Amino acid sequence: MNYRVEVSGRVQKELARLPRNDQARIIVVLQKLAEDPRPQDCRPVRDAPKGTYRVRVGSFRVIYTVVDAEQVIIVARVAKRDESTYRGLS
Repeated sequence: MNYRVEVSGRVQKELARLPRNDQARIIVVLQKLAEDPRPQDCRPVRDAPKGTYRVRVGSFRVIYTVVDAEQVIIVARVAKRDESTYRGLS
């Protein structure tokens, strides 16, 4: 059963700023998340609401929340890993 992936305007802007090859790799990962919202390489995000995970795509992180009851994946952020990547998720 596939999940619906919701990408906010903020995340779309973050993606638009990235190089085309990185955008393509991240879009492929988002499509795969619809099929499997918790792939083997995902990790739960500490100090964030339950159901929040991250997937590494090269030097970038895709941070998302899985809402099983509605079968929705809400993408919270796509960013290069640094000290501010996980701020403001709680």
